[in-house]
Amino acid sequence: LGLRSVQDRRDAAYRLLHALRHLEVGRRTEAVQDIARRAAAKLPEGLMMNVRQLQALAAAGMGIGAHTVNHPILTRMSAVDARAEMRQGKADLEGWLDREVSIFAYPNGKPGDDFGPEHAVMARELGFKAALTTAWGVATRATDPYLIPRFTPWGPGRIRFAAQLARNLSEGKDRVFFP
Repeated sequence: LGLRSVQDRRDAAYRLLHALRHLEVGRRTEAVQDIARRAAAKLPEGLMMNVRQLQALAAAGMGIGAHTVNHPILTRMSAVDARAEMRQGKADLEGWLDREVSIFAYPNGKPGDDFGPEHAVMARELGFKAALTTAWGVATRATDPYLIPRFTPWGPGRIRFAAQLARNLSEGKDRVFFP
């Protein structure tokens, strides 16, 4: 991979992220450590929030939703391992926050690629009330609460924000992810 220009480095990072995210957790960790060693780079620390920071957000009134422990691609795991990742992520948060955690976000979140209908069933069975995907769209009353799409309605200025919001509302309704 070329690393001479800023754009080369961005392209390399994108390609590596895309290739690594679908690896099994142990292989992904080994690959990242190998890349850092070859690049003579120190891996950054503290990229994720710690328990104290999560507790401060919750105390300030923020809703906290669950994820998984290791951010695996659920479709690449056995059902037993996927359920364990989801269950442990929920249990960890509930223990740290001393409150129920009822919302789940699928790692990477692309329906059919990163998670399947069986993972939506698992989310329900584990006691989540809803689960979020990264599929583009808006939720309506007809939306399955375990397949909630999202969109990013931000942009420079109110007019652009309003235009994005209107487009998302008119085009992104009632998507069916799994036939």
